Amino acid sequence: MTPTARTTDAAALALEYSDRLVLGTVRDVHTAIARRGFAATRLLGSRVPEVVHDAVAGTVYGSLSSVLRHSGRAARSLAERGVGAPVDSTRLGRQVRSAVNGLVGDELRLLGDPHAITMSLRHEGADVPATPWKLRQAYPGATGHLVVFVHGLCENEESWLRSHRQRPTYADRIAADTEATPVMLRYNTGLHVSENGQHLDELLEQLVEHWPVPVHRITLVGHSMGGLVVRAATNRATVAGHLWSHLVGNVVCLGTPHAGANLEKAAHLGSRMLRFWPQSTPFGAILDARSAGIVDLRHGYITADEWEGQDLTARWGLDRIAAAPLAHAEYHFVAATVGASRRHPASALLGDLIVHFSSSSGIGRQGPVVSHARLEYLPSAHHFVLLNHPRIGDWLVAWINARPRHTRRLGS
Repeated sequence: MTPTARTTDAAALALEYSDRLVLGTVRDVHTAIARRGFAATRLLGSRVPEVVHDAVAGTVYGSLSSVLRHSGRAARSLAERGVGAPVDSTRLGRQVRSAVNGLVGDELRLLGDPHAITMSLRHEGADVPATPWKLRQAYPGATGHLVVFVHGLCENEESWLRSHRQRPTYADRIAADTEATPVMLRYNTGLHVSENGQHLDELLEQLVEHWPVPVHRITLVGHSMGGLVVRAATNRATVAGHLWSHLVGNVVCLGTPHAGANLEKAAHLGSRMLRFWPQSTPFGAILDARSAGIVDLRHGYITADEWEGQDLTARWGLDRIAAAPLAHAEYHFVAATVGASRRHPASALLGDLIVHFSSSSGIGRQGPVVSHARLEYLPSAHHFVLLNHPRIGDWLVAWINARPRHTRRLGS
């Protein structure tokens, strides 16, 4: 049984990272500055001031670190006794947990921290096991056409609920204007995209097998990183011979960094530059602590072969391995720019603030990511507007209601 993440666990996590990253960074910066400051006294042949300073500083930082470590252990002990409200009991708690997973989710999973999220279907803020009974309970009006929504980095299934003037969500539009059933999921965005693709592949295999009615069609919708996870899942399903991939009629990618995200490239460059000076090196170490999922966004990696055995924090990693798209599915890449046109200076420089137009449109240095993908363009819109925009809602309804080029029932 997955342990429940509680507020006391959150406090322990904050104390542990405060000790390691915040206090550790302050200590290392202080040490670097002090060494430079005491260079003059060393030239004069006296190391006494430096020795006294180091002893006092070591005692102070050691005491603070000890307090943080003991406080963290005490909070963990309280959590093990059931003290503290479940983090997932409030929407804010769920959002914070998802954000933390995006930043350090790979480490949380490695340490067995209860905050580490396991990919699962979600309904009304709770996990839904992919079993016949639980699926019938959660989806009493289930149809044979599934529309699976896959969120982006540091997000969760509730990110799709972002609205302006209480406009209906994509799920609302699909339920009202199509015969499809929207399905939301949540996952640990700090893991490698390829690993989340494997989890999605396995989850969809179970979902199709245990869905209350026979599934005849699947539409996959991914926002940002979610689009990469969708492509990773279809790639793995094809290689593994899983049958659910034959049911996919549409793959929709909203603001997905198919050729990489400039923000991650800037973080990578920043961490390298900070290492040029001893006083700034500790800040570079903080940037290097970002999760594997974030690093994958630098060039839109979707397979393990692209990163396995390589130190991605120390290189640009331009090598790409082709991943064949589903030949029978229609791909729709939706790109946005903050400017009113693609040629607007703001569009050329910033894209949608997170992803450049050339990347979200699927045009990389080695050519189109999916040659038969259809591009839709949304001007004067930023990255997170793509989570709920009326024009995209219209497009989704039209794509879902259109007759697919190829679908079949499993076993037919």
